[in-house]
Amino acid sequence: MKAIVIKEFGAADKLEISEIEKPQISDDQVLIRVKAAGINPVDTKIRSGAHRSAKTLQLPAVLGKDVSGVIELTGKNVQGFKVGDAVFGCAAQTYAEYVAASPDLIVKKPENITFEEAAAVSLAALTAYQAIHEHLKIRSGQHVLVQSAAGGVGHLAVQLARIAGAVVSGTASGRNIGFIKSLGADQAIDYKNERFEEVVKDLDAVLDTMGGEILYRSIQCVKPGGTVVCLPSSTKDDPKAIQYAQERGVSLIWFMMEPKKEQLQEISDLLAAGQLKVSVEKVWPMESIVQAHQEIEAHGVRGKLVVRIA
Repeated sequence: MKAIVIKEFGAADKLEISEIEKPQISDDQVLIRVKAAGINPVDTKIRSGAHRSAKTLQLPAVLGKDVSGVIELTGKNVQGFKVGDAVFGCAAQTYAEYVAASPDLIVKKPENITFEEAAAVSLAALTAYQAIHEHLKIRSGQHVLVQSAAGGVGHLAVQLARIAGAVVSGTASGRNIGFIKSLGADQAIDYKNERFEEVVKDLDAVLDTMGGEILYRSIQCVKPGGTVVCLPSSTKDDPKAIQYAQERGVSLIWFMMEPKKEQLQEISDLLAAGQLKVSVEKVWPMESIVQAHQEIEAHGVRGKLVVRIA
């Protein structure tokens, strides 16, 4: 089968298409014929060798963690899925024509979304869901600021916070102001022309996707007793941020997303009902994966990028 692989760590041009063996499934797995795979920032960090998982990764390796496709084979212990089911979810090595997946990490694809949209959902939506519900614990009437609100996680977090009944402010570049308002943001802040900490104050919560100076300024916006979630693992345990949060009486949390089927099913139900929408800015063919990685590393992507496999 065809797969996108890296034979050494480095820049995007280390990605190449190769012929590799089709995966063999266990009795507790399904074989998915992949239609599309989501491209996530973590993929670029693994490819470059910067992510901690790269230390134990055996090369050559296939990247990718988001998948959508059709079940081609089921293990004898698998229940709830059959051959021909359209599914999406989390798996490993999804930049390939076939993927072995656990039925505990996939759900059936709603009929009203495409395979490309489904491929863009899992990691970003689960991260947003867990940030909003498990860590920020957003309740109706609270005011939350979402940084990079037009990004992969951000645009889903805006919608999930609105569904939870929050008042939502979001930062974005000028070209994306209308976009985040269309998602339901009550207030859109052009970060290139406005300092968000001068626009919003006494917030209940902030979801920060940047770290560093943006994180410090985010903490400044939150009232005592409020919470800031910071996503980039590379900024974890920043001593300046920790000290600043303690001084202001603000809870500061870094977390790693954990795939949970019940949450993935809830997200799928919201997609099916049209309450949640995933934005795919561009779908790349396998042959253009180098350009796709370069684009995501340049930042500024609205929503998600996806690679079409079949």
